[in-house]
Amino acid sequence: MKTKLTLLCLMVFTPLLLLAQSQSKNEVIREVQKLMIENYIFLEKAHEVNQHLDQLIQKEYFEGFESSEAFAKALSEEMQKITKDKHLNIAPPRPRNTGHGPRPSFYSWHLNNLMEFRAGGFGEVNFFEGNVGYIHLKGFRVEDTLKVDPLMQYLATADAIIVDLRENSGGNGPVGTYLSSYFLPLNIPLTGVYTRKTNRLEEYHTVPVKGMQRLDVPLLILTSNRTFSAAEAFAYDLQARNRAIIIGENTGGGAHPVSFIRLPKNYTLIVTVARSINPVTQTNWEGVGVKPDIKVSAEKALEEAKKVAIESAKKYRETPFRKLEKILKNAKLSKADEKAVCDLLELILERGHMEKFMLNRLGYDYLDRGKVDAALAVLRAGTVLFPNSPNAHDSYAEVLTQNGQKKLALMHYERAVLRAKNQNDRQLELFEKNLNAFKAKR
Repeated sequence: MKTKLTLLCLMVFTPLLLLAQSQSKNEVIREVQKLMIENYIFLEKAHEVNQHLDQLIQKEYFEGFESSEAFAKALSEEMQKITKDKHLNIAPPRPRNTGHGPRPSFYSWHLNNLMEFRAGGFGEVNFFEGNVGYIHLKGFRVEDTLKVDPLMQYLATADAIIVDLRENSGGNGPVGTYLSSYFLPLNIPLTGVYTRKTNRLEEYHTVPVKGMQRLDVPLLILTSNRTFSAAEAFAYDLQARNRAIIIGENTGGGAHPVSFIRLPKNYTLIVTVARSINPVTQTNWEGVGVKPDIKVSAEKALEEAKKVAIESAKKYRETPFRKLEKILKNAKLSKADEKAVCDLLELILERGHMEKFMLNRLGYDYLDRGKVDAALAVLRAGTVLFPNSPNAHDSYAEVLTQNGQKKLALMHYERAVLRAKNQNDRQLELFEKNLNAFKAKR
């Protein structure tokens, strides 16, 4: 009798349970359809998705997925079939603690989450052969913006820089914007965001940085098919401006910002609410990814980048010196030549390829070889680049004297002494001696 009663209960309640599950799924889908019309960036696609879901409901397609995880995955896949949008997803309800087994303390839970969060962001920062700098950037976290300035200070003398985004699945955009601002001039438009619901385009530009910009240092960016979202934006913006070489694999292809919206039964809709628009290409990388300039597997990308970087670094390092040498070989130097010498020396010093004291040594080296014009151009540059240096003015005055430019020489000897007095320079006595010796010979 008991067996028959149990069987009868199963016969009655099983259809009711299935009906309840079906209604729950349909309730979730109907809310998704409503929210797609209200929020999805492409309204036409939202209508297509909704029509497709209506057809699947009629066919009872989703009844075959019993678990919430399977249902959420199936619903996501069907929506993505229409949109090709990898950001568009349904997240299943989070599993609740059943009360079985030890419950983690709040502090343990908090610490675990904190450690997991900190596992992203900047990883290894290093130098490779050929004075090539390397940054492993595993995630874009707004908290890491504060790390960019000291990191770029550390790499200030690098002759090429590799930014490794192969494990970077995105995050917050401000880190990418700030790091991009080291490699592009101020106020350059970056990829902006258009939101359909507000009919508003939010523009982004490079911003002032606290450190020295690296506007012409060779820049290489490593990518994989896991590189996604904000990491793709960073690579895409620099590639669009011909500022970086991308090496590796096509990226994941997620260009559009999303919102997380609560659904019935504790499901969550991750919906694309805006469209990224690059001011150079007037499009983005959605669905196609950022295409590498040098296509290799993710595993081989770093070794390939090192080869390219070493050659690029050598050219970057040597080019200003070669230009400088070519000008200084001339028997006579024009005013334009003198300015070019000063500009090149400023660049070389800024890059850290020459120390301040080496400039004087270079000038005297040309003087020892009888190249007076070259010596004058180099030592004159010293007074322009270091106007408060007593030694720069004293050295320039000495060469001016040998070249017969006594009036100008006197002015710079006097400047050397005056600056030395104001600065309590330990070589003041020497500069006064040189000034007096010059006056005695006039």
